[in-house]
Amino acid sequence: MNRSDLRDAWRKLAAGNSFLLACHERPDGDCLGAALALARALRAMGKDAVVLSPDGVPEHYRFLPGSDAVVTSVDNTDFDVAVLVDSELTKRVGKSGGILTGARVHVRIDHHPSPDGFGQIRIVDPTVSSSCELIAELFEANGIPIDADTATLLLTGMVFDTGGFRFQNTSPATFEVAARLAALGASPSAIAREVFESRPLMALRLLGTALGSLQMEDDGRIVWGEIALGDFKALGASDADTEGAVNLVASVKGPVVAILLREVEPGTVRVSLRSREGFDVNRVARAFDGGGHAAAAGCTVNGSLDEARSRVIAEVRRWMDS
Repeated sequence: MNRSDLRDAWRKLAAGNSFLLACHERPDGDCLGAALALARALRAMGKDAVVLSPDGVPEHYRFLPGSDAVVTSVDNTDFDVAVLVDSELTKRVGKSGGILTGARVHVRIDHHPSPDGFGQIRIVDPTVSSSCELIAELFEANGIPIDADTATLLLTGMVFDTGGFRFQNTSPATFEVAARLAALGASPSAIAREVFESRPLMALRLLGTALGSLQMEDDGRIVWGEIALGDFKALGASDADTEGAVNLVASVKGPVVAILLREVEPGTVRVSLRSREGFDVNRVARAFDGGGHAAAAGCTVNGSLDEARSRVIAEVRRWMDS
């Protein structure tokens, strides 16, 4: 988005007085960083801002400034402005999604490619690395001060969504924004340590289960791994503990598509997809009402783990052979 569009969007957004900033289910560093940074800016203007995350804040993101004030539900449903952060669909907020549509003004801030979705006001740019990079540009375009805490929030989202600046969504502009945030007080090394190297023991054991299940399909074009509901229960772990695991599945040399399936409850399987060589896994995810980017996407599939695996692999093959 150009600076004129960003100024116009902010003027309309900031006209309200009470704000609900909603994170998607299983919130990641980009979603949380973006929502918390936006809340800080609005509160500095004297606005009321509530950050809602139906799944709370994962343990390794509790270092984020303001994360202790994130709520998992709200009693008040009367907001001037509802902002859906890092997602295009209200259903990704779970049971709280209906509260968003009750606000007088609807806003979507996102970097995922989608021509539709939530929002009368849409601050959307699929060319940036992350929602946090987009919000950094939004703040800069409108002269909104960025202190060290806000810089930490925004850089956390950028570090997470670029895989530590390793993924193909990292552009020269991404490095420029990151450099400015570091100059304002954010520590790239401290953030990377918290995001990538601060997992509880059970999360690493769960990762071992996923890696131990790896299988290759289609002459090595597809690799998949899975975690059954029983594995979660045996380790006392949750789906939040699998964050980033699909990237290790994708590190297997050779396959074009990597898949990680997690049976989170009976009849519900969450699926993460990664790709290389230009294969668009977003098309696969959208077949199951999911979404994401060409190289990284996800969805939820109803059915058993075996059924979900068969359906997702069949959809990958359909696009590979088309």
